[in-house]
Amino acid sequence: MKHFIFLTTAMLLAPLAHAADLNAIRLSDIKAMEMAVPAPAPAPAPDKASQTALDGHYFCYGSSCAITTGATNVCSDGMRIVTQANRSGYTDSDLSGWAVYQRGMGNSTRWSDPSHQNTTATGRVNPFQTAYVVVPRNHRELLHTIATVCVLDTGKCIKAEVLEIGPAFGEISVGAMMQLGLNAHPANGRYEGRISYTFPN
Repeated sequence: MKHFIFLTTAMLLAPLAHAADLNAIRLSDIKAMEMAVPAPAPAPAPDKASQTALDGHYFCYGSSCAITTGATNVCSDGMRIVTQANRSGYTDSDLSGWAVYQRGMGNSTRWSDPSHQNTTATGRVNPFQTAYVVVPRNHRELLHTIATVCVLDTGKCIKAEVLEIGPAFGEISVGAMMQLGLNAHPANGRYEGRISYTFPN
C-alpha cells in the first residue's frame, strides 16, 4: 500500500516539476534574449550643416537656376548720391525717402557707403527706386534677367532685375532691401539670414 501511495504521489508531482523546469528554462531563455538584443541607439542630434548644404551652391534644374545665400549685403551703386543734409533732412529726395524708411524700421539713417560707385555694369540706375540683384563675374550671362528673390524666414518675395556685377552672390540694391522689409543701410544693413535667388536658365 505504501508503495502504491508513493508511486501515485510521484506520478502526480512529476508533471508539476517538469512544468517548473520548462518555466525556468523559458524565463532564462527570455532573459538571455533580452541581454543579446542591443539597446536602441539614441536619436542623433539635428545636423545643422545638412540643413544648409545647398547654401552658396549655384545649381540649375529644368528652366531655372537657383542659389541660397546665408547673408546678403546692400548695394547702392548706380548714381551719384547727395549726402549733404539740412534742417529738413537730406537734400536728395531719394536719400530723404530712404531715411524715412530707415527711421520707421528703427535703423540708422546716417548715410555711408565706402564702396559706392556712381554707375553699375549695365549703366546708371537709381538704387533706391530700382530693385536689382548683383551677381559674380563668372555669371555675367544673368545680366538683364529677372530674378525671384525670397527671404526664407518671412516668405517675402520680389522680382528684381540683374543689373550689377560683384564679387559673389548675396548682394541686392537698397530698393530691393526696402521692398523686402529689411535694413537697407549699405554700411551696416547686412542681412544675416537665408535669401534664395531663382534665375531663368
